[in-house]
Amino acid sequence: MSDDGVRIEITVAAPVDEVWQSFRDKEKLRHWHGWDTPELDAEIDEIYFDNATENGATLVVQGHDTFTLTPVPEGTRVVLTRAPKGASPEWDDYYDEITEGWITFLHQLKFAHEHHPGQQRRTLFWPSEVSLGLAGTPFFESENQRGVVVEELGPGLVITSPTLTVVTTYGLSDAELEALRRKGPEQVTS
Repeated sequence: MSDDGVRIEITVAAPVDEVWQSFRDKEKLRHWHGWDTPELDAEIDEIYFDNATENGATLVVQGHDTFTLTPVPEGTRVVLTRAPKGASPEWDDYYDEITEGWITFLHQLKFAHEHHPGQQRRTLFWPSEVSLGLAGTPFFESENQRGVVVEELGPGLVITSPTLTVVTTYGLSDAELEALRRKGPEQVTS
C-alpha cells in the first residue's frame, strides 16, 4: 500500500453502461454487493446513495473511495482507488478489512455480470475460512483471497480467506442452500 491509498482493478466483460447500472440501481447492487443479511439494503443506501457523489462514470463513496469505470476492448475496467489511511481516522482500524471487503465485492460484481447477468443471487457467509469440499475453477486470487467457480452451485462463486468464506449461489432451492449452510461450519479449516 502506498501513501496514495490502495488501488483495486478488475475488468468486467460487459459494457460500461451495464456495469454502471450495477452501481446506481439498488436491485442490481443486491446482485453483487455484500451478502444476504437483514442490513444489506441499509448498507447499500449508506454507501452508494446517502454518502455518494457521481460524475459521469465515476462514483465517490463515503467522501473518499473512488470508483472509475472506463471502456476497454474486453468490456469495462473498474478501478477503485481507496483514500489513504488517515483520510477517515475513525475507520483507520478497519482500513485493511474494508479493502479486503472491496476485493470480495468487486469480484462478485465481475462474476454476476459474466455468469448470471440480471439474476438474483443468494449467499452464505462465515467469518472464517471454511472447507466445503467443493471443487472449482480458479476465478481470481489476491494476496489474501481466492475465488473459485463451482458448477454445482449454479455455477456459483466461493471466496475464501483466513477471515471469511462467502458463497454466492444462483438457482439453489431453499433445501439445497440450507444443506450447504449446515455443511460449512462443520468443516472449518485452520
